[in-house]
Amino acid sequence: MLKGAKKAIKEEELLSAVELAYSQYLPEEEWNKESSPLVILHCLCGSRGDWHTLSEKLAKLLKREVLTIDLRNHGESGHAPSMQYKEMVNDVITLLDKLNIAKAHFLGSSMGARVMMTLALFHPQRVHSLINEDTIPCNSGSLKSIIRGYLEVLASLDMSLPDGSLENLKERALPELEKVEQSRNISLFFTRNIVVSKEDSNTATCTFNLQAILKDLDHLTSWDETLAGRQFTGPVCFLGGSDSINQPTGELSEEQKAALTSYFPSAEIHMMQNAGHLIHRKQPEKFMEHVCRFIDSL
Repeated sequence: MLKGAKKAIKEEELLSAVELAYSQYLPEEEWNKESSPLVILHCLCGSRGDWHTLSEKLAKLLKREVLTIDLRNHGESGHAPSMQYKEMVNDVITLLDKLNIAKAHFLGSSMGARVMMTLALFHPQRVHSLINEDTIPCNSGSLKSIIRGYLEVLASLDMSLPDGSLENLKERALPELEKVEQSRNISLFFTRNIVVSKEDSNTATCTFNLQAILKDLDHLTSWDETLAGRQFTGPVCFLGGSDSINQPTGELSEEQKAALTSYFPSAEIHMMQNAGHLIHRKQPEKFMEHVCRFIDSL
């Protein structure tokens, strides 16, 4: 399944694996415990908790285990100064080894999709299939500038809580965040990531490692061109949002299709109407229908 297998990731290129937090969802009825789990990887600045409701439903619908993971510097997982995709792949593989998961189906959203794609290109033997939420293996300049805008607002906030009120801080932050894109939903998403610091109850912090993400943001919103020549030829389902910033015309461009199929030649492409970059939030039921249809067909 892999062209150029001799280009294995060298251990010396990686920092030590970060311990990852995870949640397991099991079907309530009889199910085949030999079936490969579905592993879900969240977007940048997200967490496994974003997928809680869908994971419960998918475990029942698919009659298989669903595993959600907090990637490094996110949620309850460990922090590290570096956010390179090869390092994040190493983190995930280390966790799968710990859980004795030899092979899995993967569903990735945005940053999680890039981790998933990189993992498939380096470790195809660990992958049954990929479900890609609106993320083409190429650079995304417009998305990067928007994300940087939100993160720089968070970095500029006075996180002290002199009155002890986290809600007051979030209320002050919201109009500043809305200046980035005039999107209340996304601004609210970022305010939900502002929490009281565990070390100092008079200070707030972000649930993700803001400084590490800002430092490596160019890498996190780009595609590693050194992966050119590698292919994963297993089953791949690409779900794109017709209203996504990644597809201004509502469809993939010929260049985007070529980029996707150059790495994943068997990819099937489905564009979902009335959905943006994070399709599972706007169209959760239709999104799950596509996921279940795809995995059940294999």
